[in-house]
Amino acid sequence: MSDFASRSFWLEADPYTASPPLAGDVTVDIAIVGGGFTGLWTAYFLLRAQPSLKVAVIEAEVVGYGASGRNGGFAMTLLGPTLHQFVTAFGVESARNAHAAVARSVDDIGRFCTEHSVDCDYRKTGFIGAALDDSQVPRVEADVRAAETLGLTDVRFIPGDELRREIQSPLYRCGLEEKTGALVNPARLARGLARVVRQLTGVVYEQTPVEGIERGTDAMRIRTRHGVVVADKVVLATNAYSGRFPEFRRLFIPLYSYIVLTEPLSEAQWASIGWQGRQGMEDKRTYIHYYRPTADGRILMGGEDAPYFFGSHVDPAHDRNPALFDRLRRDLLSIYPQLAGIRFTHAWGGPIAVTSRFVPTFGRVQDGRVVYGFGYSGHGVAPSHTGGQILRDLVLDRQSELTDLCFVRSRPVPFPPEPLRWAGVHLARRSLLRQDRRGKPKVDPLAVRLMMKLS
Repeated sequence: MSDFASRSFWLEADPYTASPPLAGDVTVDIAIVGGGFTGLWTAYFLLRAQPSLKVAVIEAEVVGYGASGRNGGFAMTLLGPTLHQFVTAFGVESARNAHAAVARSVDDIGRFCTEHSVDCDYRKTGFIGAALDDSQVPRVEADVRAAETLGLTDVRFIPGDELRREIQSPLYRCGLEEKTGALVNPARLARGLARVVRQLTGVVYEQTPVEGIERGTDAMRIRTRHGVVVADKVVLATNAYSGRFPEFRRLFIPLYSYIVLTEPLSEAQWASIGWQGRQGMEDKRTYIHYYRPTADGRILMGGEDAPYFFGSHVDPAHDRNPALFDRLRRDLLSIYPQLAGIRFTHAWGGPIAVTSRFVPTFGRVQDGRVVYGFGYSGHGVAPSHTGGQILRDLVLDRQSELTDLCFVRSRPVPFPPEPLRWAGVHLARRSLLRQDRRGKPKVDPLAVRLMMKLS
């Protein structure tokens, strides 16, 4: 087992003892590969729907080891790069239905935590997308128009002077606030969810790497380091690690996202910023900065760049990026210069899965014996809750309004093979970063527009 506590502040903050690995061969109804949000929500919803099912979650490390325990903890409605781009790509009706489903998930996560006494610091504080210079203002305005088109009633435009009074940064030009947004401690949510799954008679095998999946005459066989799991159906919920399965290798690219974290701010430091609403925030660059307060008074800052490694390579060695950590620290102080001299205590990173249309994908392979869901593009906390319900319905062969959502009905266009994939990703990345750093991001960047149109 890896040193999971070193992977993020969230995973380090609380003591955790992993459950035992698989010991020998077992037979279940449903085997779920991946102990992150998608896999655990799927197990939860399956057991709520049919309590008699034998469900096993198989996790190579510990629950929440991947993106589910390393993300910024934003439970938000965003699908796609921006709301405007999502509406443009999928149309008003499809975008409205998808947005409503994920908005329900934001609230349902809070209800789940209350019902099951999961203390993950869930706070429905809302979300603000802010323009940090004049070039980003058109992106806020485009999202305002998209929200109006969808008929969203919990969204409002914030003029620059009002936003600067509320959250005191000299860079703010304007913002879009959405009330349906929450902040969580993601590792606590994952661990609490695993506890509830166990209480519902599900089994969670941690420290159990999967070495292969084979289709037999009557069942699926999952070979692990510690035994074989025989199951009627398999759910693959491995997100950025899904490239280990050949049928998914070209449906996404793993990009790396990085985060830095300050020490707890003093009362005087918080007073100098304001931010009394404690909302989660993103700026309107293409390679966004996302930042938020934590329950113990720190500020988390992530984003800035998203490196890709040749061959869709995913490795713990990529989790540390000192140059990017330094840029993130400087970026936070450029937004809040009044925090000059503050100490940063943590820095970490990890892979996210990005599809060609920047939204997750769900479906079936192997004549329905295997169902899958991945590709949240860094916005997976709330959509994975929606995804767990989608995967439940796919496993149980149910047709529902969730299985009719726009990102379930069709697969994204595959990325090209290497070396074309590496060259294309890096050309697009360099162009988009250049626009961001010169303060000239476009409302609809050509690379993003082409990818979403082709999908």
